[in-house]
Amino acid sequence: MPSRQSKYIEGHMKTKLLTLAAAMFITFSASAVDIIELDTPSLDNTVQKVYSVYCPFCYKYEKAVTPNLIKNLPSGTTFQAICLENKGALGVESCEVLAAAQVLSHKKYKAAKLAMYAAVHDQKLKNVKGSGAIKGDLAAIGMKAAGMSQAEFKKALHTDKAQDKLAYDRTIALTIAKKKGIPAIVVNGNKMIDTKTVGSLKALDSAIEQYLGE
Repeated sequence: MPSRQSKYIEGHMKTKLLTLAAAMFITFSASAVDIIELDTPSLDNTVQKVYSVYCPFCYKYEKAVTPNLIKNLPSGTTFQAICLENKGALGVESCEVLAAAQVLSHKKYKAAKLAMYAAVHDQKLKNVKGSGAIKGDLAAIGMKAAGMSQAEFKKALHTDKAQDKLAYDRTIALTIAKKKGIPAIVVNGNKMIDTKTVGSLKALDSAIEQYLGE
């Protein structure tokens, strides 16, 4: 019959083995992040995220991943959120509202984005999805959350900054989305991280830092 001491040693060894296995898994996850090369223009020290307010996984990223991703970016790195207007019944107007809100302030942009995400995924409003979508209704939700009047929206939307943003997003968003879907994280313009191979937030940060340096 095993003694208390032998049971303790056996249990201690099992604990150490489990800890080692976990450490090996974490190390493997960090080193096994796959990169997909894109036929898009290269950029220096830039991380881009392609998203749509109609994408449920983008919403999860917005709440659980993106804040830390931005916070942990190396100094001097530019972060760009790229809006995909080709997804969802009212995808175009959602991107227009966000481009206009960003002209006014990042706070308004964030408020509009979260409100539209919530309308689609939390409240599941029929007037902003599918065949029941009513043109202008999703935009109205975003504008209300941002405290942006119709006049302010139109004025901001027709600025060079908003129009340049929309035009730029159109040149790359769909190309990137077609590769592996969204959300998509792209480093230096043409290196897309295959998020399915990312085992942890730390692994994502490490991969971004690694490919920014290449």
